[in-house]
Amino acid sequence: MADLRVVTYATLAALLTACGARAPQERVDDAELAALAPLKDRYSGVVMGFDIRPQNTLVISLDLQHYIETDDDVVAAMKRDALARWRAAWTAAHPRVHAVLQVRFIDFIGRTVARESTNT
Repeated sequence: MADLRVVTYATLAALLTACGARAPQERVDDAELAALAPLKDRYSGVVMGFDIRPQNTLVISLDLQHYIETDDDVVAAMKRDALARWRAAWTAAHPRVHAVLQVRFIDFIGRTVARESTNT
């Protein structure tokens, strides 16, 4: 009876540990998103959020009105900054892997406003 209790507790502990652990891909995504977070501060009011999609694509949600009102040089700098940060974060998470990375800038209803890409 004591052996059955030990096995039951061990199984329960293993299940709880497995449920609480984050999947490796989730940890990678979290690290990549953390590397991109400064864009929201730097381009406050324009950059609203991020989403990582399959096929090495980063989607950046924009406030379209602020985006349109932003100086062209600032928009170009934002695109370069986003692409550089995405490339650095992705490369750190996937060392020695080569891919074409995409960045899509979308408005609040999901329409593509701009696209950028780079090779790793």
